[in-house]
Amino acid sequence: MFGFMIFLHISGLLGWLGALLGILVTMLLLRKQLGTPDANSLAGKTIRVFGRIAHPSSILVLLSGVYLILQMGIGTEKPLWLQVMEKGGGTIILLAVIFTAVLGSKMNKRLNSAADGTSVRLTGYLSTVGVFMFLIVSVVFVVSLKL
Repeated sequence: MFGFMIFLHISGLLGWLGALLGILVTMLLLRKQLGTPDANSLAGKTIRVFGRIAHPSSILVLLSGVYLILQMGIGTEKPLWLQVMEKGGGTIILLAVIFTAVLGSKMNKRLNSAADGTSVRLTGYLSTVGVFMFLIVSVVFVVSLKL
């Protein structure tokens, strides 16, 4: 069961990072075309579809991570890498789900209500996605090195 949970944990992490990367790359490529109905529609659908992948994947990472930590049976004296994974990773997951869901919903509303020729600024949303990607990779880096 432990090995299966590690598989779910890594699969969820790949799905989560992949979805965030998909949003970031697609939105950066669409940035100059935003303002047209087709581009606005595609951007809204991209946020919605990748959000449907990212949020369940991040929850899978959280739940499998909690299970793995409980199964390890390490007492109060945890190494730094495990504390970073446990506390930092859990906090990042919860914050990422909340912020990307709220900001993604706002972006969809702006994209749907934008008139023809009106450009929609995505910098705040894209910056948030980029910051969370950096934080996720930072936690993975610390855990990989077992600092």
